[in-house]
Amino acid sequence: MDLMTRLQNVDSRVIYVILLIALSLPLLFPMGIPMQVDPMVRAVYDIIEGLDPETDKVLLSIDYSPGAGLDAEVSPVAVVEHLTQRGIKWVAISFGTPDGPMMTNRIIDSLEQRGYEYGKDFANLGYMAGEENAIRLFALDCLSVPTDVRGNRTADLPVMQGIKNVKDFAFVMQFSSSGPEMWIRQVVDPMGVPFATGTVTVSVPAIIPYYHSGQVKGIMGGVSSAAQYELLCNNPGRGASLMDAQSMGHLIIILFIVLGNIGYFMTKDKKQSAGS
Repeated sequence: MDLMTRLQNVDSRVIYVILLIALSLPLLFPMGIPMQVDPMVRAVYDIIEGLDPETDKVLLSIDYSPGAGLDAEVSPVAVVEHLTQRGIKWVAISFGTPDGPMMTNRIIDSLEQRGYEYGKDFANLGYMAGEENAIRLFALDCLSVPTDVRGNRTADLPVMQGIKNVKDFAFVMQFSSSGPEMWIRQVVDPMGVPFATGTVTVSVPAIIPYYHSGQVKGIMGGVSSAAQYELLCNNPGRGASLMDAQSMGHLIIILFIVLGNIGYFMTKDKKQSAGS
């Protein structure tokens, strides 16, 4: 059997093994394959780059649950890593789901293992029930949440010093699997707070009109946006590794399709020549 014939009859198990290797290596060792950065993603990066670590603090609304998967989780991890690199303090709270504080703790646990201090560098104020009403109440009085998830008095946390209402935060960003309409109605429009959002990929088209109107300053949508953000920060992480794996998988599949077609047409030509 010649090479061209073999190309058409590759054992599927061989293809699966090659795909497994191609997908696994980038997950273990992110390559940071260059990507075109969306202006909506760059806008979030530029806002954080423009903050003053000495005076500015950021509010993160963590409103996604485990069911949203990596498409929701990688963006806040990338943004928090950027805040950490710049030494900017941040506070997290959840309005959209009771699972939000748990998702925040996943991020905080990693930071504490690296030596960052809870209460001083960041805090998790937990879940505040009431959705839109709760957002408005918190926006007007951030100390309306009396204690954080660890039982500390909110007013006593070093990171909350100087914070009375949401205007005392230099920047607010919501991470959710849905839209930012409640924040726009209750905080952005009436209070003029700089606001951006991170969401799952399928929700991005519904949010883009708010970006063009200027109500939402930036949008991060899913794994691709997180990867772009990590590359902007020169710190390839989970988002970049997932996109690298996807790119390598596509390349391998395209390669086998091309080789299979080359083998088919070469064999076909040989058969026609032999028949004539």
